[in-house]
Amino acid sequence: MPRNRILGYRAQTRSRMIAYTLTFACVLILFSSMQVALFGRLRPFGAVPDLMICTVLCIAYFSGQYAGAITGIAAGFLIESIGSQGISLLPIIYMVGGYIAGYYAKSVTQKRYVMYLLYLSCALFVRAGTTVIYACLHYEYVNLVKILLYSVIPECLGTAIAGCVLYFPIRLVCRILEKRK
Repeated sequence: MPRNRILGYRAQTRSRMIAYTLTFACVLILFSSMQVALFGRLRPFGAVPDLMICTVLCIAYFSGQYAGAITGIAAGFLIESIGSQGISLLPIIYMVGGYIAGYYAKSVTQKRYVMYLLYLSCALFVRAGTTVIYACLHYEYVNLVKILLYSVIPECLGTAIAGCVLYFPIRLVCRILEKRK
């Protein structure tokens, strides 16, 4: 076996995998801290925007379905452990969303902002449905109009604005990683 192999992988591929993992871990930790600490206190539009779904979607859009799925699982567990809300469905939703976005994004040859906004709008519908399901499970008497007005719509507005802004720094990080290949 040649010396440039580590655990069956070529050394260059392994070092690239470690660089991707560490970079995406730092990005996830940064944005999860911002979501919990900063936006937990500021609450634009009256709700906390979901930065993790935007981050997972961007990483999947630029790096593919496997990076999106793995980042989705990590983001879900990270935000649940930092936010200390207990076990939820967010890791599964983030994983499936990241995989699907990455899978369909590989067919897009040029990564354009408009196509990303289409993916973001689909993710916002899924996130809104998740918020409604959590509210229905948490409260005994559910007033759907109040949930939509005071929770779902403000969260979607904040997440949409955050997603539009996060596209550019995450695109830069992913391009830097791709140039190092």
